[in-house]
Amino acid sequence: MSKKEITKKKFEFLEHEFNYLEKEGVISTQEKERMLGSYDVKGNLSFITILLSIGALLLGLGVLTFVASNWIYLNKAVKFLLIIACLIAVNFAGVKWQARFPKTSRSLHYAGILIFGAGIFLIEQMFNISINFNSSFLLWAIGTVFIGYYLKDVFILLFTSFLLFIYINGSIFVDETSYPLAILVFLPALYILLKKFDYPKYLTFFINALAINTIALFLMESVPKLEFENSNTIVLSILFVLGILLAYIPVRTKLQNITHIQGHMLHGITALFLTFDFSIWFPLAYFVFLLYLILKGSLTSIVIICALIFRYYIDSFDFLPKSLTFIIGGIMLIGFGFFFENRRKKGGELNE
Repeated sequence: MSKKEITKKKFEFLEHEFNYLEKEGVISTQEKERMLGSYDVKGNLSFITILLSIGALLLGLGVLTFVASNWIYLNKAVKFLLIIACLIAVNFAGVKWQARFPKTSRSLHYAGILIFGAGIFLIEQMFNISINFNSSFLLWAIGTVFIGYYLKDVFILLFTSFLLFIYINGSIFVDETSYPLAILVFLPALYILLKKFDYPKYLTFFINALAINTIALFLMESVPKLEFENSNTIVLSILFVLGILLAYIPVRTKLQNITHIQGHMLHGITALFLTFDFSIWFPLAYFVFLLYLILKGSLTSIVIICALIFRYYIDSFDFLPKSLTFIIGGIMLIGFGFFFENRRKKGGELNE
């Protein structure tokens, strides 16, 4: 049986409870050790890790500022060799020290990632390579994803997702020449790595957000070309339906909570914009739908209802007394709180 990873705090709680059961004679010492042996403690961010990460950032920035300040005094060959030498040196040291000093080794790889990204921009400038800045971020992401896979490092893959956010949004809003097709190769690869890393929650959230961002940009790029009237409403409507699907689509257990929350967020945000395009029937129907979700135990729906109330409060600012709005909102929230407390006492479940 594979060991389950839990936080140090949870492990200490279990250890305390098992010690109590051992003391009371409910379980033996061997049973306690066997049950505790079924768990592994996750590696949390330690002071050393934070210190080394900041050191890696400062090292990378120091190398970059040194090169930048002396850039005009160096010829092209020296510039190129200096970038390559710095890149090889920090990564070689990281590989060399990986067994003895794993945390220090990882910080050197972080510095190498920063030097690699800066090297891309500096080499483009040095040889007058005319490519769009978003393509430079794509090259940077290609390098970081391989390092992240080699090191099995979640933070590097988070940084890769950030670079890809810049790449796809820059391609649409700045470059405006073509849809960033490379993302269609990256996304499946990131989900494969996500599975290999056993679905860490922060990485799951960012990769899902990247996928949603990719779909939204594709719709914004393609729907107006079909020359439909109110293309923005069509895009928002498709994303609204996508949000509802994500909120209820069956996925792996470790993906479920985050994916469903993001689905609720997506249909909630798009619904707020759609209230400006549709007549009163849409917000009323959506309000009823949210009440249904709340009865099912959805905590996220309360936040969406509050946002919906605030949206109409702004529209009615001139003629609806402010105090009345606060009273109505307060009564609704207290009512929801009473409902959930009563539900929890009866053994009901809450979600998202």
